[in-house]
Amino acid sequence: MDLRRKAELAPNKPGVYIFYGDKEYLYIGKAKDLRRRLMTYFSDSSHRKNAKVQALMKEALELDYLVVSNEKEALLLEASLIFQHKPKYNVMLKESEYYPYVEITKEDFPLVRIVRKRSLEGEYHGPYTNITLLRNLLDYLQQVYQFRTCERDLKRVKKPCAEYHLHRCLAPCSSGIDPETYVNLSIEPLRRFLKGETRETFKLLEEKMKKHASMLDFENAAKYRDLLLNLQRLLENQGVVLEPWRNLDVIGNNGRCYVVLRVRGGNIVAKLNYSLDSTRIENFLFHYYVVNRNELPELVLTRRPVKLKLQAQIRPPADETEAELLRKALENAQLSAQKLELSIKALEQLKELLKLQNVPRTIDGIDVAHLQGQLTVASLVVFKDGLPIKSLYRHYKLQSVANDDPAAIREVVKRRYSKHQTPDLVFVDGGIAQVRAAFDGLREIKKECAVVGLAKAEETVCTNEGEMSLPKDHPVIRLLVVIRDEAHRFANTFHQKLRDKYLLESIIETIPMIGPKRRKKLLQKFSSLQQIREASIEELAKILGSERLAKLLVSKV
Repeated sequence: MDLRRKAELAPNKPGVYIFYGDKEYLYIGKAKDLRRRLMTYFSDSSHRKNAKVQALMKEALELDYLVVSNEKEALLLEASLIFQHKPKYNVMLKESEYYPYVEITKEDFPLVRIVRKRSLEGEYHGPYTNITLLRNLLDYLQQVYQFRTCERDLKRVKKPCAEYHLHRCLAPCSSGIDPETYVNLSIEPLRRFLKGETRETFKLLEEKMKKHASMLDFENAAKYRDLLLNLQRLLENQGVVLEPWRNLDVIGNNGRCYVVLRVRGGNIVAKLNYSLDSTRIENFLFHYYVVNRNELPELVLTRRPVKLKLQAQIRPPADETEAELLRKALENAQLSAQKLELSIKALEQLKELLKLQNVPRTIDGIDVAHLQGQLTVASLVVFKDGLPIKSLYRHYKLQSVANDDPAAIREVVKRRYSKHQTPDLVFVDGGIAQVRAAFDGLREIKKECAVVGLAKAEETVCTNEGEMSLPKDHPVIRLLVVIRDEAHRFANTFHQKLRDKYLLESIIETIPMIGPKRRKKLLQKFSSLQQIREASIEELAKILGSERLAKLLVSKV
């Protein structure tokens, strides 16, 4: 049955419709009247003249729809499906950074961890801008509330780990606590703190400090004093400090660039940058809170009132403090818009320079890293409109090539684009040899794509046609340098992890008394020599079952 016929047979009821391509979701939409909405895609009206709709209909191979009871259900179902499948032709909220979240898993004994990729199952708090802030925050809070951070199988483990002995976990693994008590003591107060109710935690630490001091237990009193001061300093170092009862989001936009200031417990805990192919604040709010399921506070500040069915007050500032926050958000949004405009201009100049048919809005950057031909890895970074999309970054281990960058690039190109669509432009770190290797890889899998390289010595732009020199302050050079440096950083980070793991395994193997079982336990807990050096003898002894072995291991690293 063709798509038009399926649209004609759709009911005049609210629901969600889905256009499919070849094994992928192309577009997900909602409608008060499914039949009426779907028929617009097959009419000769002005709507069909939209370039995006024309492209969608050329790719669409299948159409499906789900009937729901009312428009609100359709809205929520549409948001859930967009979040899960990220269709190609939906307007998507793009992060300028790959922001971290705190995940609280849905288990009897919830696990708390930092993640960047979210699913439909977990409970998430955030996003945050500063990963160091977030790690330190959870470290301090774990010392207060002793929640679980390990990923051990609780059904199999019966002995508590080192975290319990360090008073950082209530040890649900040892069956010494029931789920309800664990949640009430550890998870619920953590949730309240992350939502901005910080005064409860500060009051608890102050009471513990005074109690132990009155008992002349000065060691524990000092511990709680230090925790209290560390938490206060950590949040105050974020910059603006307001009244502790303020919990709100502040949203400013300039064109399609948006900035969100997250204020929790009177502290700005994150400044988030996004872009959206829409200038309507309603569309941003829908994608940020409903589709992306970000934490919704009781108050959201915007330049004008917004009518959107969210369980929050959405309004302009009501006092000078709120007005100053909105000014900051708008100022940052303006700076983001200026940066985006410069990136677009650089992309347009790159199109002219390389004689491309279209502006290269999507660019994949490839770099290779190795240690004298050993542990060869490659990175692939993705830029859209000149901005990095870190959720699409990938690493590749290359075991078939050694000390041969062009051969490594050819292998990565073949592995990547035999399974994925080619971007508008492929960037490789290197000169003519690397560019031609990328072309050869594409040719072998019968794909076509423009390729450009940047030779490091003089920052020379290299293509399959030859080389060209540009001033070092040229916008195209600045853009390519940013992509090159990001690909280089990402490759080196991965290579460093592999190198650390390789060195750790090598050293552990030199200690005869550490057999396969103990070696496995160590490698599950530690991924580098530095982590071993920072661990206490007590912690290592718990894992190895021997204080003598723990001291021997420390002496080796």
